[in-house]
Amino acid sequence: MRASQFCDVTCPSCFEIFSVTAPAPSETPTEWDYDCEVCCRPMLIRFNLDDDEVVADTEEAW
Repeated sequence: MRASQFCDVTCPSCFEIFSVTAPAPSETPTEWDYDCEVCCRPMLIRFNLDDDEVVADTEEAW
């Protein structure tokens, strides 16, 4: 069993940084609809693989 990996993401609305549990590398690329843990606004998190490491980027979901 693999240990959970976390990705830091920056909310595109309030610019706060927080961590989310990343999907398994075998499940990338993928996109998640996610609400900011600080301001609760919707965002889109995209997960991709970069040299066997899951990385995330965000954009507003509206």
